[in-house]
Amino acid sequence: MSIEKEMEGVNFNDARLSRRYVKIVRRVKMNPGISFPKMIENWSELKGLYRFFTNKKVTHKNILLPHKAKTVERCMEEDTVLFVQDTTYLNYAHHPGTMGLGLIGKEKSLIGMIVHNGYAVSGRDKKPLGLLHQKVIIRKGKVKKDREKKESKKWEEGLKESVRLLKRHKKVIQVCDREADIYFFIRKIIEVGQSFVIRCAWNRKTEDGYIFDEIRNMEIRGNTKINIGRNGKRKRRIANISIRSGRLRILPPKSIDRRGPVLETNVVVAEEQGPPSKESKIYWVLLTGESVESNQECLRIIEYYQSRWLIEEFHKGLKSGCKIEERQLQTCQQLKKLLGMFSILCYNILLIRYEARKETTGCVVLNSIQVEYLRNKFRKEIHGRLTAKKVLYLVGRIGGFIGRKSDGEPGWLVLMRGISSLIGIEEAYRQGYMRAMKDVGKG
Repeated sequence: MSIEKEMEGVNFNDARLSRRYVKIVRRVKMNPGISFPKMIENWSELKGLYRFFTNKKVTHKNILLPHKAKTVERCMEEDTVLFVQDTTYLNYAHHPGTMGLGLIGKEKSLIGMIVHNGYAVSGRDKKPLGLLHQKVIIRKGKVKKDREKKESKKWEEGLKESVRLLKRHKKVIQVCDREADIYFFIRKIIEVGQSFVIRCAWNRKTEDGYIFDEIRNMEIRGNTKINIGRNGKRKRRIANISIRSGRLRILPPKSIDRRGPVLETNVVVAEEQGPPSKESKIYWVLLTGESVESNQECLRIIEYYQSRWLIEEFHKGLKSGCKIEERQLQTCQQLKKLLGMFSILCYNILLIRYEARKETTGCVVLNSIQVEYLRNKFRKEIHGRLTAKKVLYLVGRIGGFIGRKSDGEPGWLVLMRGISSLIGIEEAYRQGYMRAMKDVGKG
């Protein structure tokens, strides 16, 4: 849970700024979900925090640089890296005084930042490896078709960054939702030598007809069950899925030339059988550069696509856990710097949640002082080995998690509260211990 490790080597060309940054992070990680004035009651310290984010030597880029370097190191330990791309919208309509924001919707009142992220995930076990790409888009005017086309380049920019950072890596797979179903983007992935799993959005013309017509004629390879997480009104459930697969030869769009290069791609179709009433059935048409000849290979493609859950959780962490949309800073540039810092904090929480799904000991995600506190506080509920999964549950309990059967896992908000409490308790213990040692020394 040490965010400090992700900051090692941060360089602002000013030693005082680096020390200030470390101090700010230690403060923020204790209570990431509350406002800065409540977090830091000392006026001089609070003033120092605001000055830090206004300093021109501090940039969004150099805040993220050490974390990105460590992410690359973690990627090099993996045979396959999933580069998951997705976009989130940060809404600052409730404090329009912030300078430099842009439109994030059709209404003029909807202002904020568009943030496009590229996250590295282990292809072996879906372990979060860290953030490799983060681009902030500020719209200067109304959304027009030419601007939409220009903004779609964000996928290629993410691809370019993954190539630059992971050029020595064995295998990188781009994983994206329907918004990335762009002919030029997929063609570019193939050209640079990477692979992809992208959910199909358009019924494109193929050499033998159209995509959706072709996949209907593909034979069912097998069936499986997959866990569907809660999303908005959708309830958590286990879905029965039939699997089809095949190969497509997709023609280029009319906008360039039908005689242009044909896009050769495999496809996996995951279709839910007998979904609950009033629930939309799962129907994923996944374009991929990976082999889909066996049922096992098809299942792997579905698992790769499901890894998108992690970047969605990352975005939820920024909004719900760190309350980034509630931060009131003077300029968009200052918010970008804050975004970088919170992104690193969210990586740590994602790692905790990942470890909690494994039957490992609690010390993997907490230190010995924090684990001992949990043992003492919940001694009646702890029987036998204290697993990471149990630790996550207990940390959530400290943050206000009730733990009903329908609640699932502790959410970002209660986890942030629980972790903040643990960090505060640990620091109080250490300070008390140091005072006691001083008294012993005096005696």
